[in-house]
Amino acid sequence: MTAEIILWTTVFFMVYTYLLYPTYVLLSAVRAGRLNHSTSNSNSNSNSALPFVSIIMTVFNEEKVIKKKIESLLATDYPPESFEVIIGSDASYDSTDSVISIFKMSSENIIFYRSEKRKGKAAMLNDLVIQAKGEILIITDANVIPDNDAIRLLAVQFSNPMTGLCDATVRTSNRNNLGITQQENFYTWFETVLKRAEGDAWGTMTGPYGGFYAVRRTLFPILPENLLVDDLFVGRTALKHGYLSFNVREAIVFEDTPPEIYDQFLRRVRIAAGAFQNLFYFGPFPGKSIQSSFCFFSHKVLRWFTPLLITLVFMTTIILSGHSLFYFCLLSLQLIFIFLSALDMVLNWVGTTLRPLRFATQFIMMNAALAAGFVKALKGIKRGIWEPTKRI
Repeated sequence: MTAEIILWTTVFFMVYTYLLYPTYVLLSAVRAGRLNHSTSNSNSNSNSALPFVSIIMTVFNEEKVIKKKIESLLATDYPPESFEVIIGSDASYDSTDSVISIFKMSSENIIFYRSEKRKGKAAMLNDLVIQAKGEILIITDANVIPDNDAIRLLAVQFSNPMTGLCDATVRTSNRNNLGITQQENFYTWFETVLKRAEGDAWGTMTGPYGGFYAVRRTLFPILPENLLVDDLFVGRTALKHGYLSFNVREAIVFEDTPPEIYDQFLRRVRIAAGAFQNLFYFGPFPGKSIQSSFCFFSHKVLRWFTPLLITLVFMTTIILSGHSLFYFCLLSLQLIFIFLSALDMVLNWVGTTLRPLRFATQFIMMNAALAAGFVKALKGIKRGIWEPTKRI
C-alpha cells in the first residue's frame, strides 16, 4: 500500500508539471484574451518616447560570433543617440578583444571594458551595469543575433510603469537535424510557449530567456559572484517586487543549437546547478503574488526534481512488479524506454540516427544533467566562471 501511494503520488506530480499545468496555463492565457504587449498598445513609435537603453554583454573567447553580433546591434532601427553597447571581456585570450576594439574606434555607441583575470559572468555583469547610463538594460549573449527591431520592441514595453522585465522570442538559426538539434529545438519551443502563456495570463513569466532580455535598471540586483544563471535570478527579483514579467512575441532573436549530445549535457548541468542555486536563495514559493509562486513551483521546482520522481517511480514499480501483472508491465515499459535510449547512443556512435529514439535520449540526458547539477550546487559553487557552449 505504501509503495502504491508513493508511486501514484509521484506519477501525479510528473503528469501535473509536464501536462496538467501547461494545459491550465494555456487555457488561462486564452481566457484572459492574451494580454497584448505589442507596440500598438505601447503608445508610440516616436523616437521621443523611447527610453535610453544600455545593451550589456559579457564575452569570453567569442571570436567566432562577436563580429556578427556587434554588427547586428549597430544595425538596429533604435535611434543611435538612445542606446549604448557595453561589452565586457572576461580575460579573453583569442581575437575577441581585437574585433571589439575595431568596432569601438568606429562607433561612439560601443563601450569596451576588459578584465585581466577571469571573474565569471555574474561579477562581470555587476561591473558593467554600474557603468550603464540607460534606465532600461538589455542583457544579451554573444551568439544571439536580434532582428533589427528587437531592441525597440522590448524597450517600448516599459511605457507601462508596471513592466519590470520582458524577453525576446528565440528561434534557431540552424535548420539541420544533426545530433540532438531537433529535440533541443522542440523543448525550447515548448518552454517559450509555456512562459509566454504565463506572462499573457498573469504577467508572471517564471524566468526570461537569458540570451536577450530587458529589465528596468532599478530592478537589477547585485548578483552573487558565484551565480551561474543570472537571468532566473533577475527574473525572480522583478517578480518579487511585484512587477510584470512577460515574453514579447514579435521581438525575434536567433541562436544556434550545438548538435553534440555531450556539449548539450554540459550546458544543461551548468544551467541546472544555477537553477538550484536560485532555488536555495529564493525558496520554492518566491514572488509577491500567489500566481508568481504558483508558476515557479509548478513550472520550475517540480521540473527540477523530476530525476527524483523518476527514481521513485522506478523503485516502487520494482517492488510492486512481483505482485501484479499491471505493475510488471509498467516496469517493462520503463526498461524498454531505457533500452531505446541506449540503442540510440550505440547507433549514434556508429553514425546512424533514428529520430524517435533521440527523444528518449534527450529526456534521460536532461534529467541526468538535472541530477548532476543538483549535486554540483549542493557541494557549493565557489566561482561563477563559465565556458561558452561550442559555437557553430
